[in-house]
Amino acid sequence: MPTESPRSAAAHAVLSDDDAYTAGLADFITASPTSYHAAAETAARLNAVGFSSADETQPWGPGLQRCGYAVRDGAIIAWILPERCTERAGFRIVGAHTDSPALKLKPRAAMVRDGIQVLDVEIYGGPLLNSFLDRDLGLAGRLVTRDGDVRLVRTGPIARVAQVAPHLDRSVNDSLRLDKQATLLPLWTLATDGARPDDPERHLCELAGIDPRELAFHDILTFPTERPARFGRHDEFLASSRLDNLSSVHAALVALEALAREDSEPDEPVVMIANDHEEVGSATRSGAGGPLLETVLGRLSGLL
Repeated sequence: MPTESPRSAAAHAVLSDDDAYTAGLADFITASPTSYHAAAETAARLNAVGFSSADETQPWGPGLQRCGYAVRDGAIIAWILPERCTERAGFRIVGAHTDSPALKLKPRAAMVRDGIQVLDVEIYGGPLLNSFLDRDLGLAGRLVTRDGDVRLVRTGPIARVAQVAPHLDRSVNDSLRLDKQATLLPLWTLATDGARPDDPERHLCELAGIDPRELAFHDILTFPTERPARFGRHDEFLASSRLDNLSSVHAALVALEALAREDSEPDEPVVMIANDHEEVGSATRSGAGGPLLETVLGRLSGLL
């Protein structure tokens, strides 16, 4: 009876150990406060199992790595190509999305309300609005400088959308109504008489090592900073933000990692795509309604 190779055994172990899988999911979510971070974390893990990055701006020829990926903004597409496949072979594709509902920082977001500095934000996606209340929030996302340099940034717990105390709103337990523009303004520091409000963009630039004068634009969102946690009589449940849809991204990633560790290659091309902007319609260059999947499949088809 043939024995399983160490590579295959390692691949199967990843998929059969529930505790290890759940711990890995918690780590992946913690590392992915935004779609940009999720794409970067996915790329880093693929690099660790032998995948190579493909530059979309360059021609893809016969020398393209059989295990590769391309990152476009907050989306990532990865593939494993067989050395040979039949004319009737098709692509095996799994899809997910990297973005989740959040409060998104507006340009020049510093505001003062009643002696407290708040962040001017807008709703991204379709969240349960009360899920933002009384939670420690961080800021995370992408900064782009005037010369095109891209930096990912994240803070620790720095803001909070405080809920009004019951004695200030006696109807709160009967009908909670949240105004998207006036109520959901995260508190983040105190105002100083006569001083200009602290600039959150400047603070993020300092964290990223960027001269604030060189910042061209940003895409920054809030995220709950609590780490995912197991609960229940036997720790059978997992509580976390951003499970929609990072749980699916992680599942596809783990499957692709396991396949890359196998001794044998697949008989058909295997593709994982994790798009951005599903929460707001997907009709962008990195969304599921955009050209990313079609473009990459067309380029890969020419190599088979």
